[in-house]
Amino acid sequence: MIRLNNTPEQFPPAIPVRLSALILLMVSTAGPLVAAELKKINFNSDIRPLLSDNCFQCHGPDDKKRQAGLRLDLREAALAINESGDAALVPGDLQASGLVKRILSTDPEERMPPEESHKKLSDEQVDLLKRWVAEGAVYQGHWSFQPVERPAVPRVTDEKWPRNAIDHFLLARLEKENLKPSPEANQRTLLRRLSLDLTGLPPSPEEIASFLADQSPEAYEKVVDRLLASPGYGEQMALQWLDFARYADSNGFQADSSRKQWPWRDWVIKAYNDNLPFDRFTTEQLAGDLLPAASNSQIVATGFNRNHRLNGEGGLIAEEWRVETVIDRVETTGLTWLGLTFNCCRCHDHKYDPITQKEFYQLFAFFNNITESGTLQAGDGQNNEPIVLAITPEQEAELAKLDQSHKAAEKNLAEENQALPAQAVEWAEKNCHLIGEESPFPAELKQSLAIDADQRTPAQRGVIETFFRTYESPLIKRAQENVAQSKKVRDEFKARLPSVMIMREGPVRDAFQLVRGEYDKHGDKVTAGLPAAFASLPADAPLNRLGLAEWIVSSANPLTARVWVNRAWERFFGVGLVKTSENLGSQAEFPVHPELLDWLAAEFMQPTSSVAVSGQPAHQWDMKAIHKVIVTSAAYRQATALNKTLAQKDPENRLIARGPRFRLSGEALRDQALAISGLLIDRVGGPSVRPYMPNGVWDETTRYGDLRNYKHDAGESLYRRSMYTIWKRTAAPPTMLIFDAPNREICTVKRSRTNTPLQALSLLNEITYVEAARKLAERMIAEGGSSVEDRLKYGFQLVTAREPVAGELQVLAEGFGRDIARFQDQKAEAEKFLAFGDSTSTKASNPLELAAYALAANVLLNLDEVVTRE
Repeated sequence: MIRLNNTPEQFPPAIPVRLSALILLMVSTAGPLVAAELKKINFNSDIRPLLSDNCFQCHGPDDKKRQAGLRLDLREAALAINESGDAALVPGDLQASGLVKRILSTDPEERMPPEESHKKLSDEQVDLLKRWVAEGAVYQGHWSFQPVERPAVPRVTDEKWPRNAIDHFLLARLEKENLKPSPEANQRTLLRRLSLDLTGLPPSPEEIASFLADQSPEAYEKVVDRLLASPGYGEQMALQWLDFARYADSNGFQADSSRKQWPWRDWVIKAYNDNLPFDRFTTEQLAGDLLPAASNSQIVATGFNRNHRLNGEGGLIAEEWRVETVIDRVETTGLTWLGLTFNCCRCHDHKYDPITQKEFYQLFAFFNNITESGTLQAGDGQNNEPIVLAITPEQEAELAKLDQSHKAAEKNLAEENQALPAQAVEWAEKNCHLIGEESPFPAELKQSLAIDADQRTPAQRGVIETFFRTYESPLIKRAQENVAQSKKVRDEFKARLPSVMIMREGPVRDAFQLVRGEYDKHGDKVTAGLPAAFASLPADAPLNRLGLAEWIVSSANPLTARVWVNRAWERFFGVGLVKTSENLGSQAEFPVHPELLDWLAAEFMQPTSSVAVSGQPAHQWDMKAIHKVIVTSAAYRQATALNKTLAQKDPENRLIARGPRFRLSGEALRDQALAISGLLIDRVGGPSVRPYMPNGVWDETTRYGDLRNYKHDAGESLYRRSMYTIWKRTAAPPTMLIFDAPNREICTVKRSRTNTPLQALSLLNEITYVEAARKLAERMIAEGGSSVEDRLKYGFQLVTAREPVAGELQVLAEGFGRDIARFQDQKAEAEKFLAFGDSTSTKASNPLELAAYALAANVLLNLDEVVTRE
């Protein structure tokens, strides 16, 4: 029997090529198979990832690093005769294919991948490559670069389970795998899941009761619409966008002084809450300043690309950092909208994706004309030009009113001044007799008054006029005071308005391909343009950021819609349809449900389903509508229980045969604790705030600038949502970092999700959570009834949205009993425990009892079920 792992030399030469291919299709290392049972090789899912991981680094798009003249990412190049004198691929002929020879060679000098690469093909991968060559070495264009075409919704056997098209795609695959979806989660779990996913906050007891009482078929959809309309929706969605935009409240580098870019953050929140179509959401952030008759809001939106770091170190070279800033914008745009890594292209052609170094600098040219230096110019706490006032419509109306008032005062003064000559002459004639030695008038005025009116020189008339205006005219004096006062009021109002750093085009700068990416080593001159692998800008498109933005959200670009819906799926299911959501290039994972991914992308760009948000039909690039499609699917509503069959066949839940379960983000954990305890100040927008942080949190990184000596705020600012926490790049909030938040020095499009002991220690001991436990205990006592069991049961319901079972309640009650007994002997410890946090305590009739309930609340806030989104 011929085995697929035999070397080419062992193939009997008498077997014709076509016959060898046929045999290969009928056998495997596991034994004989019927040809129909052997799945045909798919280049994009089976072969491209293998070649990309193991071969493209030396035999891919980068011609400067290419070895032996062999290129494997293009079929024509792989079929050509290379430097060794043979072809890497001869379709259908394993013996003649150099690729097969090299991967099977026993000679370390010949075998590929080479030992120094530390890469090794498994037997299964070798078999795949051999079968692929035998089947004809068919190539496909990279799946994410192909046009988005809406696939037909598949038919399924179980027609009762699907609620929308998503379920048809998933169920068709499950039925093929002989799997069944899980039952629907209970109402309490669904409500908590929805609330946390769409607003980042848990449901209140009133919201739970309302949902449980609503027995109508539309009950679930009504909750979805309510949450999508909640101000918290915009805050929850904007949080991820801040990571993309590398948003922070400091400039970074050595001084890391403060900036005030929060009005742009508030623009993002409002854009999500207003359901701004994603194409406009994109265009306004990349090029809002270039739109015809751009509004203040559209200009503020361009703050997206002013969130980068600004260097204020001594001895820096301004041009170097200007270039670094432009490169940062290219890389950020590529990651955020295209799901592509451009980073390596600043120095050489991409090793995996079809993007050359020259094309990188063509993209660079789009961002090269901004009127900024990339270095810190303004003082501490000030924004760097170009800037614009970030004002609300109400503030804009008030400013216009103040401007009008000032102009009216100036007009009145002008009118009074125009009438002044006649009034001065009249006053002089009445007072010309006051020229004696006893007169209080200045000598110069006396001399002018002594002259007959028709004989006075212009200078003498001016003396009289000046004196009259200054000392004698109440109307002019009042008009002057009105002008000064109206100007003062207007200027003080403007001074209170926040500014935001924005994009503004300046004169066109020449752009060059930079040798090795070094700012001062100019290569060939380039002009703005797109990589050839994608498309070219339409002939009538402006060759600037606006043209680029319009292409990014056009149907000609297949990447943006796929990237966005894949990240939406990742948001609600924990992992994307493409696991590598940060990279949809050649090294991306092949989609686990490719047809579903394209259906979602097509639906996002041009909706055809009957979904409506709060009664409004879906529009193109409708962010809320695509979220609603996902969360109203039967797949999203499944219970999370893992059975033995699923654990064996789909441990990562990629087939979605059960509901998704994952740990909450650091921001959601803190916000949940504040909300459950009653501490949360749920107000949208405004300047960043300073909650509790460890002592000395900024000391080592802040020796310059204006962010020294961190002190937490007092009052309501302590209890705002975590997205409003001041973000210092060189010392980001430690609790957020522990839970995998990035430091935001660069664009980050995917957070890790780790589990470490530090996370547990933080949730148990950090002042925010200890204070929240105390306030939750106060709620348990005040709202939970009179018995220990009722109060513990109430606290459990507040944190989990469900009632405890008997065993859970028993454990809590026994722990409470031990704690209150211990505090009887350690009253000082109870007082110390209750002193955590600045919030005032409700006067407790029994402080020891409150301390014991607070410990129970601390346990509740740390339950796995509470820190996890079920």
